[in-house]
Amino acid sequence: MGVEKKKLEITGVLFAGGESKRMGQNKAFLEIGGKPLLERNLEVLDSICSEVLISCREPEQYSGYGYQAVADQIKGKGPMGGLYSVLPVAKYDYVFVAACDMPFLNSEAIAYIYERIEDYKLVLPYVRDRLHPLHAFYHKKVLKVVEKRIKEDKLRLFDIADECRHKIVDISEEMEGSMLKEMIEESFLNVNTPQEWELILQKIQ
Repeated sequence: MGVEKKKLEITGVLFAGGESKRMGQNKAFLEIGGKPLLERNLEVLDSICSEVLISCREPEQYSGYGYQAVADQIKGKGPMGGLYSVLPVAKYDYVFVAACDMPFLNSEAIAYIYERIEDYKLVLPYVRDRLHPLHAFYHKKVLKVVEKRIKEDKLRLFDIADECRHKIVDISEEMEGSMLKEMIEESFLNVNTPQEWELILQKIQ
């Protein structure tokens, strides 16, 4: 028997938004090898996070997975609304959030970012020329900033960085030459259209 990996004292949150206009269906239920992305990514979070939550609009849709589903307290505010709803519920100070449409989400990438938290209130990865606020760490103390942003209807997650002590982790640059670079970078890949999904399935096969 292998030694069980010790989980980090963090709350992992899977954002299951719902209908995607570009995809034409709920991306959480797209399947790889007969397993929905939602289920696969919950397992990834559960392998490294001491607590796992699902952020969603309709909790009853996600009640059968064994994790607490947290409904958006304020509707129509996207991921910012999800963050506003889960931060008070989370048991741990640091919350790692991930989108449900990441087919290659992996615990190695989560651990890599976690090792760089120090005492920052927001840790944002920068991969392949863009920031990834839906594969990032947020401290519970950013809740006041999130609440303020919602009141102002400023809903871009990475703008939270303007008002809190944050760190940007340039993964591609930091990992240059590392054998793990490709696997870590793949964790950030997300899918938005049927064409992108077809490419993902081809890649897996």
